[in-house]
Amino acid sequence: MTTNPTPAGDLEPESHADQETAEARVYRTALRRTGLGLLALAIIAIVVGALVAGGRGVVAGLVGVGVSALAGLTTQAAMSWGHKRSTDQMTMAVAGSWLLKMVIIVAALLILQNIESFHKQLFAIFAVSGVLLTLAVDFWVLRASRVPYVIPGSK
Repeated sequence: MTTNPTPAGDLEPESHADQETAEARVYRTALRRTGLGLLALAIIAIVVGALVAGGRGVVAGLVGVGVSALAGLTTQAAMSWGHKRSTDQMTMAVAGSWLLKMVIIVAALLILQNIESFHKQLFAIFAVSGVLLTLAVDFWVLRASRVPYVIPGSK
């Protein structure tokens, strides 16, 4: 009885299937660092919001950080989930996360635009700061990663 070797690009043998990939480490690191960065930004939002506008400033700052967290983490979560899937599934995950991100941002803006007591400037400052923070984390984590561009043994 002979066995055919698996062609390059097929799934790895079962013994290696549970091992963590370089991509998984990168996405986990990005999620962890983004979470810590957003937590720090939330603390800053509490302090600045309280100093600038009292309780309504704290709420506005935290809502801004929350919206940016939902928007920023959706893409990272989609990449973390999708990198193990087929190209079509990953594309759908990333496109879906982008759509979800847009829905979150538009819904937040529509809901908050008519609330008179809401401090819109603090919301905007912390929402933009949070989005920039998530982009910076993505950039630095990916820049420092050691993910191979080619699969050894493939053509």
